[in-house]
Amino acid sequence: MTTSYSATYWEIRRNKSSKKPSYEVRWKVGGREKSRSFGTKALGDNWLSDFRQAAKRGEAFDVETGLPESMLKAKNARAWYAFAMAYAETRWPHSARPQGMTDALPNVTPVLTTDRPGRPDDETLRRALRDFAFVPADCRPPRMPEIASALRWLEAASLPITALEDAKHTRAALEALALLLDGSAAAALKGSTSQI
Repeated sequence: MTTSYSATYWEIRRNKSSKKPSYEVRWKVGGREKSRSFGTKALGDNWLSDFRQAAKRGEAFDVETGLPESMLKAKNARAWYAFAMAYAETRWPHSARPQGMTDALPNVTPVLTTDRPGRPDDETLRRALRDFAFVPADCRPPRMPEIASALRWLEAASLPITALEDAKHTRAALEALALLLDGSAAAALKGSTSQI
C-alpha cells in the first residue's frame, strides 16, 4: 500500500447531472483526485468530517483509495467486532457524546457473535468492550487477564458483517440497541417518527 500525508479536499457540491438530488465530496491524495456521491448533504458532511479528523490526527492516506488508514480499516473489516472497533476509533475524536457510543456498541456487539465455547459472562464482555475495545488506547485502564481473554474470545467469535443481511441477526442487533447497559428499555426519542 502506497501512502501519502498530503490530503486536500473541496467544499461539497450539488451534483447537477443527476435527476435525483445528490452531493459530491471531492478530495485529492498524493496528487490523485477522488470523489464520492451521497444522497444528502448531511451524509456528505458527516463523511467529510471523518476525513478531516483523520487528517488532523496525522494519519497516512492510502493513495489508491484516497482513504485515511482508520476509514480504510473500517471499510475492509470482515467481522462485526473489527468494524465496530474501527468505527469507534474513527468517531471518538469528534463525537459529541463518546459515552453514548460506548454504551451502544457494547450492547450490540455480544449479540453479533457465534456460539463459540468459552464465552465470558455478559458483564465481563460489556466491561471489555466499554473500557477497552471502544476507547482510545490512552484512555484505557490496565488490562486484567479476564478482560484480555474476553477480547480474544470476541475477536474469534464475531460474526462476519455479511451476517447482518440475515433478518434474525439484524433483529437481535436492533433489540440490543433498544436496551440500556442495565437491561432496562432505552427511552424513546420525543417526537420521533422515524421508521426502519
